[in-house]
Amino acid sequence: MATANAAGLYRPRRPERTVLYRVLAQHFERFVQVYDERFAPTHGPLTRGAQEAVYRYLDCGIFANGFARVRCGECGHDFFVAFSCKLRCICPSCHTKRELIWAEWAAGELLQDVPHRQVVFTIPKRLRVYFRYDHTLMGDLAGCAWRALRLWVLACFDDEAAVPGAVGFIQTAGELLNFHPHIHLLITDGVFCPDGTFDRFPYFDVSLIERLFRAELLRVLLGKELICQDIVDNLLSWRHSGFSVHGDVKAHDRDSAARLGRYMIRCPLVLERLSLDEASGDILYRTRPSRAAHPEGEVARWDVYELIARVLDHLPPPRHQLVRYWGYYSNVARGKRRLGAAQRLVAAGETTDLGSAAGISTALPPGDDEPFRRRARLTWAALIKKVYEIDPLLCPFCGSQMNIVAFITEHATVCRILEHIHMPPQRPEPLAHSPPLHDELLYA
Repeated sequence: MATANAAGLYRPRRPERTVLYRVLAQHFERFVQVYDERFAPTHGPLTRGAQEAVYRYLDCGIFANGFARVRCGECGHDFFVAFSCKLRCICPSCHTKRELIWAEWAAGELLQDVPHRQVVFTIPKRLRVYFRYDHTLMGDLAGCAWRALRLWVLACFDDEAAVPGAVGFIQTAGELLNFHPHIHLLITDGVFCPDGTFDRFPYFDVSLIERLFRAELLRVLLGKELICQDIVDNLLSWRHSGFSVHGDVKAHDRDSAARLGRYMIRCPLVLERLSLDEASGDILYRTRPSRAAHPEGEVARWDVYELIARVLDHLPPPRHQLVRYWGYYSNVARGKRRLGAAQRLVAAGETTDLGSAAGISTALPPGDDEPFRRRARLTWAALIKKVYEIDPLLCPFCGSQMNIVAFITEHATVCRILEHIHMPPQRPEPLAHSPPLHDELLYA
């Protein structure tokens, strides 16, 4: 994301100054060459689409690749906004935008104003290797978590029509960017009954849910012939199976539940924890403080290739969903509620267009102000305003509303404009002890 100073002026971010950008710009080409020998035996094959994702990230926020011009019609003040890559998990800035978009939509349209709870499902290390080599299994892992919760709800309420609302978030990163597949569920702390009432959970039995989750996952892996019965028997013989379920964190209203969901969908990498040891050229990554073992946070030391390997470990395959919806929050359930509300409006004579009342529109002419436009994604300016509490489209000099007047994409024009305003090339500073690589290929 961009930054804002005390005076309220919009300041574009400078991605080329970050340690992650400098590492990828100077070392990714060599990393691809050494990957099979050094990392493939432990990390599996390089993630599909990894090279394209890295090069898109290296173009993100770089003015030489094009930009939008924002201008004030009153006083003439203007500035440029660089284009973004919109990638998940690898670009912290664009991932943060996704978090904000989801939280805004969830608070406005998805979540009900009832208590919610965070439930985290983890698996033993012995089973994680299957998910490393096949990321599509993460969807099955999320499904196992939901079915375990649903079975416990059925046992608790003995009513198939009473359902909780649940949102599942797929995460693969541990504190030190190690591969640690697990599922976060944001669930209502109770069930919705057919009459529309909400009934709170009388208690929350994580031990029973854990056993149900373990049984569901082992059944799925057995069905896919990834494990045999001997492995199942061995896992079940352990005193501590390695499976765990935690559900102590609660949110008491809609807004706090949206903030909790935003935490669950967070980017695996936190740029603020990343630093460079100038003396040795190593990368340092600090974890969150722990009261017991590491009150100031544990610090890991890697070389540049290890950092790249750990970052790419969590890059999802193209079009792979990281957020799932079940129960009262499922797409089917929400669609039925919208349709029922629309039918009631039609029956009351308040409208005759059932599709429009339900938020369904077809063959929309360009420019029509239809209900679906209210659910459009937040604009860049709205995201900046939400994070930094300034409006980048409000002129800081005369207070007038600024507008985006042009998108500059032609390379020759971009170069002439940047040269005219004396903007220096956005080349990353070389890392300490870094061999000279052909980074000019990235900016040609």
